[in-house]
Amino acid sequence: MKKNSLPKFILLVIAIVVAVASQAQSLHADSINPYRVVVRSSQHGISLLNNLDTYLSGYNHTGTGYTFTHETLRKAHFGSYDFKYQTLLHATLGYTNLHDNNQYSLMAGRRWSGYHPFRVNDRLELLAGAQVLLSGGALYVPTNGNNLVSLKMHLAVAGTAMAIYHLPLARNHCTLRYQIDIPLAGLLFSPEFGQSYYEIFGLEDYGGTLCFSHPVNTPSWRHTLSADIPIGNSTIRVSYVADLYQTKVNNLRTHLYNHSFSVGFVRTIYKVKHNDPLNAYNPF
Repeated sequence: MKKNSLPKFILLVIAIVVAVASQAQSLHADSINPYRVVVRSSQHGISLLNNLDTYLSGYNHTGTGYTFTHETLRKAHFGSYDFKYQTLLHATLGYTNLHDNNQYSLMAGRRWSGYHPFRVNDRLELLAGAQVLLSGGALYVPTNGNNLVSLKMHLAVAGTAMAIYHLPLARNHCTLRYQIDIPLAGLLFSPEFGQSYYEIFGLEDYGGTLCFSHPVNTPSWRHTLSADIPIGNSTIRVSYVADLYQTKVNNLRTHLYNHSFSVGFVRTIYKVKHNDPLNAYNPF
């Protein structure tokens, strides 16, 4: 090969590589299915707790706890109808006290939500929908004479709404989000006043322990305010949650107030099926 033709040959090879790479990227982007893109986050935080359960005590117990939250949010469809689907898992391990009367608590919940989106403009999106929530847990006071434990179980349908705002930040954007969940109707487990768990489970006296819940006897709601902040190649989520749970059934009153401050990472995941062409790009 002539010396003066060598630079031309190198330029030709570079042009071919760039063209092939561009075509591969185009094919890769075109092959992405938006219904397989999942935004997932896991957060850890500290909770400020205020618990009242008249089955155990007539006084408030205050303290702190550890909170874990795991959320997924993705676009979904039912036939030709597009919506957004959210799953949320949250749990709190708490320690509260009143003088020398210590109380330990473990509360957890699972939520499944579907939203209809309303695009206001390029930055703001509003969503409204319905939610199914399942929550439960226990309060334990080892120094009580008779009732040591109070069990909590609640299955309900809730109304939920969300506002998402994309705030420009340098070359990227910060995503601000507010969400509110309000239980509307469901089933709630609660013993009668003065009824022991031995009577319920040992003697199988279940009458009256399963109650219909509604906003009058269960005025509860959950607020979430979060910010997704890009830092380098990662996205950090900082959030504040006010989970305010209240019941008044069977002559017993309960309130479990949980104000939590959490931080965690946000990941965007693409689900690849076995026969998906994108498997060609999978290094494993």
